Amino acid sequence: MRPILRSYLIEVNLGAAVPGAGQNINIQDYPQLRDVYITGIESFNADQITKSPAGKDVVGINTGITLTLMDKFNMEMMFQYPTSDLNPGVVSGFYRDIVPFYLQLTKSYITILDPAGLNANESVVFNVFYIQSKDYEKYKSGNLRK
Repeated sequence: MRPILRSYLIEVNLGAAVPGAGQNINIQDYPQLRDVYITGIESFNADQITKSPAGKDVVGINTGITLTLMDKFNMEMMFQYPTSDLNPGVVSGFYRDIVPFYLQLTKSYITILDPAGLNANESVVFNVFYIQSKDYEKYKSGNLRK
């Protein structure tokens, strides 16, 4: 695991009605996460964070939700990855360190596999670890602090 250099808390709101099984919900645009390489990610449920950055209730469980992350070439770099496995409370406090790739967040999405236990207007919360693309070459070589 590399040290965390930058992180940003994001949310995906489920909307005014509980989504059905198989429904995809796109991740909104976050200006802070434009032109970045993702280096790791974690997800949370209401046991860790009760309110989202926008003040919405956080999902009580995230076992029936997956995450798909897209790169700048529209390739699915993580496809339907279970968000429960991204929860540090489930994986002994660790976050998922990933091979960095240029993130295209607005093409990325969550998929609801099982809506049981989900409520309208709840949010799925993720903490994205990243490096700005201008610093990526230094990050790869381990010389970021120089």
